Amino acid sequence: MKKKKRPPYNANSAIRSALRRTFSRSPIVREVMHKVRRERPWFKSDGSPAAKPRVEYLCATCNQWFMGKDIQVDHLDPVVDPLVGFLSWDVFVSRLFCDISNLSVICKNDHKLKTNAEKAVAVERRKIIKAQATLAK
Repeated sequence: MKKKKRPPYNANSAIRSALRRTFSRSPIVREVMHKVRRERPWFKSDGSPAAKPRVEYLCATCNQWFMGKDIQVDHLDPVVDPLVGFLSWDVFVSRLFCDISNLSVICKNDHKLKTNAEKAVAVERRKIIKAQATLAK
């Protein structure tokens, strides 16, 4: 069996991941999640009440209730603007650790759709930049 090749170490990617992980554990994230949280009674298979209630969160996009594992906190204004791209670490950090009014709780499916749309815009921007660079040569 062949060994899987490990991609080369990317310092920017490691820093970005560490910052996002830190943000996900911040009080800002907990506060925004707490605002759309509800507890419901939960019962065991024998009909007796469970020790803890079931906790669900309301998706801001589809208005459905989801378990905690199926929701994510989303920046309304993307951390890296797909029309501009990465500017600097100062801009990245200030946009990542933003005001609570720029955050919403959405389900994983809606978050994936939003992220893919933003990625498509970024890909088009990079294609245009590449084409302009080719014409300039």
